[in-house]
Amino acid sequence: MRPLGYFGACYENALIKDIAEQYNELQDMDETDWSWLLGKIGAHYWMKWCEASPSTEAQEIRDRLKELPKNQLACLIQAIGNKGSATRPLGFYSCDYQIPLIEDVHDYFGDYLDNLNEVDQMWLLGMMGEYYFLNHQENQESDKATYVYSMLFQLDRYNCGALLHALSNR
Repeated sequence: MRPLGYFGACYENALIKDIAEQYNELQDMDETDWSWLLGKIGAHYWMKWCEASPSTEAQEIRDRLKELPKNQLACLIQAIGNKGSATRPLGFYSCDYQIPLIEDVHDYFGDYLDNLNEVDQMWLLGMMGEYYFLNHQENQESDKATYVYSMLFQLDRYNCGALLHALSNR
């Protein structure tokens, strides 16, 4: 597990520093808080800094998330979260090309997700995090996660993106 700074998060930001301390650089973040925060922070980023609606293709992917087993949803989250920072194909993240939804992601956005724009990327991360939380978690988010959510206004675009990148690699 890499520290938040590896993904570009700045420890001079009070919220980034708090997250690093409270969650031990995300090492102590459980799956419930991870998925809940991924959903909330992805939605926050998209609503605050993206001025366009998600594409029809991204909306179709969201509508079909139920087709993915839990492990494949996690693989797709990692692939989409790393878009732009790494030039690796979907298969590198263990996405199974035999699953029709993964095949469609490949067809719509390319094996390296070259055709996935920032709007679709951030919107999908939020939607996938929310879906993961609602469908694969039995517990509620912790008070620590609620605190992070309440303080998102402290993040600028760069740190918010870095945090999403780190969460997608958790």
